[in-house]
Order: sequence, then structure tokens, then C-alpha cells
Amino acid sequence: MKYIFFLLIILIDLATINAQDQVESKWKDKISFSGYLRYMNSSSVINSDSTIKDNLIHNRLRIKLDLNSRFNAVVEMRNRAFFGQATKINPNLGNILNNDLGELDLSFVPYDQKELVIHSIFDRAYIKYSSDKWELRIGRQRINWGVNLAWNPNDLFNAYSLIDFDYQERLGVDALRLQYYIGEMSTIEISAQPGMNIDESIFAGLWKFNLNGSDFQFLFGNYYEDVAIGFGLATNIKNAGVTIESTYFNPKNNSKTSEGLSTSFSVDYSTKSGIYFNSSFLFNSLGSTKKSTDDNLFGSFLTDISAKRLMPSKLTYFTQVSGNFTPAINGSMTIFHMKGEEMLLIMPSITYEIKENLDTMLLAQLIYNQIESNFNSMGVGIFLRCAYNF
Repeated sequence: MKYIFFLLIILIDLATINAQDQVESKWKDKISFSGYLRYMNSSSVINSDSTIKDNLIHNRLRIKLDLNSRFNAVVEMRNRAFFGQATKINPNLGNILNNDLGELDLSFVPYDQKELVIHSIFDRAYIKYSSDKWELRIGRQRINWGVNLAWNPNDLFNAYSLIDFDYQERLGVDALRLQYYIGEMSTIEISAQPGMNIDESIFAGLWKFNLNGSDFQFLFGNYYEDVAIGFGLATNIKNAGVTIESTYFNPKNNSKTSEGLSTSFSVDYSTKSGIYFNSSFLFNSLGSTKKSTDDNLFGSFLTDISAKRLMPSKLTYFTQVSGNFTPAINGSMTIFHMKGEEMLLIMPSITYEIKENLDTMLLAQLIYNQIESNFNSMGVGIFLRCAYNF
């Protein structure tokens, strides 16, 4: 039975790849298809005597319909099939995956058995209207207000973890987004993610403008049970890029939450030979300054995050170096250090472009915690991925 589901996923992709040529001529210039098909093998080493392997088929389908010069619609679907040892020992995987945080439940698990779990979700489904000065989006979409690479305290609607390397598109939210273009380098935006009541909703305004070659932004709005006030800056100092994001969260009357300040600072630089450097730090006033007793602290990096709590520690440092060894081979080294929690995450990776639209990547995640003056291994994850884009 499981092979039938694998075959269906592959057939859907093959059909999509050729669909553009099959569309009737009157629709050919109005509808477009794109996406990717990936296979990833993972090995998790908890200790020297235990290795858990798993497999993932990851597919994304994107359909864009240009109704006319002002209106278009976009629908994107994420499909994943999990099978292997890790899937077998996690009987609740299907329930964990089938968790749509939007107002509409667009997530479903068509197959949920011990040997195989298949999950699908529509993470984009919106209509867009645009004119010379205005742009309006309604539906499930990505609203990105961040300017930093590693952490985005200004990103009220779509907080994410850079550690989740296999989901570059990020989750969408059910929201309304209205933008007004004051000029070529200045916009005013109002966005709203409604909930059952004001304390379950986000609605905020953002003003972006350029001054003397630097990009500034200010935000203000309702963030669940808090009032959020934020600031962002992206500028250059000589040949280096500098970005700052900061958001203050002030509890509303009768709120049980605590006030918090989340601030990130980043410096990046590219050499003439194409080597890229990025160094960042995150300050989270609500973060921990001592070791946590949470057995799933690493898992919280991927799930328990928000603009108010991007990392569990009060201070976290990030460094990344990347570059091309050859035109077809790219390598990178990424390091996270959680001060106080004294956890270290090292992520080396190498990507090889086999040919246009086809590449393979080898990535590792090495996790260490500090005991006294020594860092001890908490586990290693090794991921081998092959991806075809269409």
C-alpha cells in the first residue's frame, strides 16, 4: 500500500511538470506551475550505540493564476511522506503533523500507519490585488517584516527557526495585508491576523522608508495579549552590512504575560572571492540565564518559537561562513551558541549542483552542552538530500 502513495506523489509531480504545455492556449499566459520534489535520508546518532534512520519524500506544488493585470491568485501545497525507523518509534507523528494553526484547517493526513505517515497542507492560498500605489492580499500568506538573517524580532506574523533548513518557504498565516507605496523606497503597511478575540489576534502597522542610503522601519500593533512597538535598520558601514531589529512587548491591562524585549544585531560581509560572513547575536529579556531541565530543548527551537521568544536563552550568538569551492559546489558552516543554556549547535553543509534544477546536499547538525569547562556531545544528525526543481 505504501508504494502506491509514493507513486501517486511522483505522478502528481510529473503531471505538473508537463501541465504548462497542456494548458489551453487561452490560459497558457495566465497560469503557471512550479515546485520541487526532494528525497532526504537522515541518520540520528544519540550515542555511539544508537543510530536511528529515517526517510522523507518532500514535494511542493505552486499554482499561480493571473486573472488580469491587477488580480492574481496563488495556491501552494506542501506534501511529505515519512518512513523509516524514526517514524516507526513515533506513533503520534501523524497527530503532531496534523496541526494547522490557521483559522481554516487546511492540513490533512491521508495515511497514518506505523511504517508510513503522509501529511499535506495548503500553506499558501491567497488573492492579490495590485495597482500603481496599492497592494492588497487576502488569505493564507507569508508576511515577512524581518531584516536580519538569523533572528527577526520584527517578524510578528511568521516567526521561524533557521535550524529548520528543509522549509525555506516557512508557514503562512490567514491574514489581510494592505500596502501603500508612498514612493519608490517608502511604504506603509497594515496587516491583520484575526482570532476569536483581540487577545488571540495580531494586527499591526509598519512604516518603511529610506534615508541617506539606510533602510528604516517602525512598527506598532496588537500582538496577542501584548502591545508591540518595534524598530528595524539595514545600512552599510564601508563594505559591511549592518542590521538591527528590536521589538518591545508590553502587556495590556489584565494580561498575565510578562513584558519582554527582543533585539537582534547582525554584521555581514562578502569578500571579492565570494566568501560570505555573517555574525549575529540575539537578546531575549525573557530567556534563561542558566541551564534548563527541558529534555526536548533542541526540539523547542523548531516548534516553541514566536517573535517574543525566538530562542530559549537570554543571549544567543550566531556565525555563518559560506562560499563556492567551484561553480557547482558550495559549502557553509553555521554555529549557534546559547549562552546560559550553554548549548552549542554546529551545522556544516555542502551542496553540489548536478545540473540545472537538480542538486544534492549533505548537512550535519552536531549538538553539544557544556558541563563545567567541557562540551559534551548530545547527539548528531546527518542529512543527505537530493532535490529537483521544476
